[in-house]
This record gives sequence, C-alpha cells and structure tokens, in this order.
Amino acid sequence: MLGFNRWHLFKGLAVILCIVGMSWLALDYFVPAPPSKLTIATGAKNQTYEAIGKRYREILARSHVDVELRLTNGAVENVKLLNDPTSGIKIGIAQGGISDSDRSPDLLSLGRINYQIYWIFHRATETLDDLRQLKGKRIAVGPQGSGQRVTTEKILAISGVNSENTTLLNLSTQDAEMH
Repeated sequence: MLGFNRWHLFKGLAVILCIVGMSWLALDYFVPAPPSKLTIATGAKNQTYEAIGKRYREILARSHVDVELRLTNGAVENVKLLNDPTSGIKIGIAQGGISDSDRSPDLLSLGRINYQIYWIFHRATETLDDLRQLKGKRIAVGPQGSGQRVTTEKILAISGVNSENTTLLNLSTQDAEMH
C-alpha cells in the first residue's frame, strides 16, 4: 500500500486537522460573522425614514437578525450618531449631501435607496415661476436636525432665499399641512 502504514496515516490526518483548525480560528478572528442584533437610526415617528427602517427590519428578520429602530430628528442626527463610536448605531438613513468624506471619513454608503422629492405648495391665487419669489414668505423647511432642512436651505440659498429675508419654519411636511 504505497509504503504507508497506520502511523503515517495518523500523522497525515493530524496535520490536516491542525491546518483546518488553524484556518477556522484565523477566519473566525479576521472575518467575524455579521451581528445578530443591530440598531438603525431612522427619523421621526410616522415619517419616511421610519417606514424604510421598518422595511429593513422585516427583511433582516428573515435572516434571523434582530433590528431595533432608533427614532431621531432625521439625517443630520443620524450622521452624527454614525460618527460617534459610542452611540451603538451602525446603520443610519440619510439623504445625499448631508455629509462628505472630510466630515465623515469613516462612513460608507451602501447606495441610493430612493429619491428626495421636493414639493412646493402655495396659494392657488399666486403664481410661482421662480424660487426667488419665495422671499418674504413663510416656508416650512423641516425640523432642526433633519436632512430635509439642510438640503432645502441649500436649494433656497442658491436663489437668495434665507432666514434673513424669509421666515423659515421648523415644521415637517405633515406639520406644515396643519398650519
């Protein structure tokens, strides 16, 4: 039998088991398993980001991952929590333009999951052809800490509309409907 006896087979099997064991330990140490529990920073209650977080919770539950949703003021707070290693937040929902690689060098984006839609509601008796016509008006730009507010202020600033010449209200879309 090719010059092998039981002792050679035993040593060969021992070497193979050692290699497999060391490989398994190395992989377990250097490539840990994904967490079975995580927290996602979403947004305010009954808002779009909370709905997105709930959908991800359903999807990840199928893979036996327990997802907790942390309600926040929105994208700005979510990025702040993601930048804080002690916050316990590993995933957050935020629209583009809230941060960049200089302000958040350790954050990675998984990509776009939806588009940000901007609606402008105004009185039917008035004509609105240009954002500059909003100067001097009352505009709901979103609550402090929300990405809606940051991006809306950037868009309005391009047209010269700002808090110095216009009343910018800290209202969400839903709250603005009531006023």
